[in-house]
Amino acid sequence: MDLYNQIKDGLLETNHKIGQLFRQARAIPGMADHNFGDWEKTCESIRAQIVEEIVRVAVVGSVKSGKSTFVNALFKGDHLKRGAGVVTSIVTRIRNGGQLKAKLFFKSWDEVNAEMEQALVLFPSSAWRTEEGSFDIRRQKDRQELLKALENLNADQLITGGTLNVNSVLLKSYLLGYETVKDIVSTDTQIREYTEANFGEQRRFVGDDNLAVYLKDVELNIDHNRLGRDIEIADCQGSDSPNPRHLAMIQDYLLLTHLIIYVISSRTGLRQADIKFLSMINKMGIMDNNLFVINSDFSEHDTLDNLQALPGRVKDELAALKPDPEIYTFSALFNLFAALSPELPEKDRLRLAQWQKETAFLAFSESQTAQFKKAFTHKLTSERYALLLKNQLERLAVIANGLDHWIRV
Repeated sequence: MDLYNQIKDGLLETNHKIGQLFRQARAIPGMADHNFGDWEKTCESIRAQIVEEIVRVAVVGSVKSGKSTFVNALFKGDHLKRGAGVVTSIVTRIRNGGQLKAKLFFKSWDEVNAEMEQALVLFPSSAWRTEEGSFDIRRQKDRQELLKALENLNADQLITGGTLNVNSVLLKSYLLGYETVKDIVSTDTQIREYTEANFGEQRRFVGDDNLAVYLKDVELNIDHNRLGRDIEIADCQGSDSPNPRHLAMIQDYLLLTHLIIYVISSRTGLRQADIKFLSMINKMGIMDNNLFVINSDFSEHDTLDNLQALPGRVKDELAALKPDPEIYTFSALFNLFAALSPELPEKDRLRLAQWQKETAFLAFSESQTAQFKKAFTHKLTSERYALLLKNQLERLAVIANGLDHWIRV
């Protein structure tokens, strides 16, 4: 503990000195307008995290890899919305709590309008408006004119760099979700709590881009006897979601993350989108503390040998980014159904019964699940202090290397 405190104090001091370097750099003639953006943002988050001492675990992966199902299985309940396609529209933080509860933090009208004003740079001029002045989504005329202007945009304005333009997506989401949230959003931040019987209400906000855009944060409290109150697990959106806002939100949470669980679908294996996202994680300096889960679909594999060969292929493909990765292969959906078996609807009970007949697949999945739980628990307990500090040290090293390169240039 003494050694931990010494290293912690040293990191705080180093972080403070790096922050001073940015201020000194701006004092250099001609450097006042230089933007160190991400580096300064990272330094600010490092200090807050070191002091807070909460281990944050991000569950990430591509769309339909089974992230929400994995988290549900971990907590032995159908707490998060799951299904085909994009079903998670905002990073959902989960902490241990005595009572099942969802807390949704809504933006204020001022925050909504400020975001929309910034996104209106999408339009080359304000000719689409009949009146001058600031935009206010609460005015019907402003909403109608903006919707018409968005419908008249051409493909070049809607698509930027091969993806949907983030400003057009943001504006359209706000307009489409307005009628649903207009009686919830206020001049101040509103917090809606959903407990026990109405807990499922949070899913319609978390799973819909047009409603999630009005949220600042989502926190679920779930009773879990193996998860400490100083641990947070986040269910993140698909890294290859067509909504560009999703990737930005994931990146923001990864700046706070100590441990990453990367979920890969056994149906697709590691894809180009996964490599691209993992390369980004590597550049952020947080690649070391990763656990990889191949979420297996029993019906997609003819033989157990076919399924068991997949981790080896994934390991080879990851070699350039992560030598000797920890990979675990099991069915998150089977684990969830097994935990919920008394409450499952008839259709899911039949699927569970069919899977239970696949004894070879089942034995392999259960063995891998046990190994994953052991490794995961070890990292959260025996490696807790290392987790709290190691990623912060790696982030500082990335910033220091970047500064050194900038100085040399």
